[in-house]
Amino acid sequence: MIARIPNYVLTTFAIVAVIILVGLYDNQRQPVADGSVGLVVGVPANQLMTQRNGVIALPVVLRLVNRSETDEALEAENKCKIFRYVVTTPQNEFIQARRFADTCPTTKAYGTVAARAVIEQIETVLLDADRYAPGDYKLRVKFWNYEGEAEFALVTDN
Repeated sequence: MIARIPNYVLTTFAIVAVIILVGLYDNQRQPVADGSVGLVVGVPANQLMTQRNGVIALPVVLRLVNRSETDEALEAENKCKIFRYVVTTPQNEFIQARRFADTCPTTKAYGTVAARAVIEQIETVLLDADRYAPGDYKLRVKFWNYEGEAEFALVTDN
């Protein structure tokens, strides 16, 4: 005799199936068009406003995607300008930007992203906690002179 499967188990399987299907569909969408190079920026959608020494650490994943058939040469004015950012409100009001060290080298920085390859780098943006309140923000990024942006929300840790 076959035992009846409880409703909560069936519901759990249905939810897992929907999540898998949505993930597969979303994975098919390509944020960078075929034949081009572009930057994909990832941040947590909701970042806790937990701070240490007046700073909120926001992790940022940078993916420089080359979907072309040729290698792409990368160049920055110097090592300090490989990764730059500006944080704004959703209405584009300035909040904070990256400040460069006074000791930044004056020599240019060079790199390459191979054809059909991805350069992935993880950075931490240190948000000055005094400038922020719970709410929505935009992070605009330049990485090897390619631009991208991501939206995030700062939330309290209640």
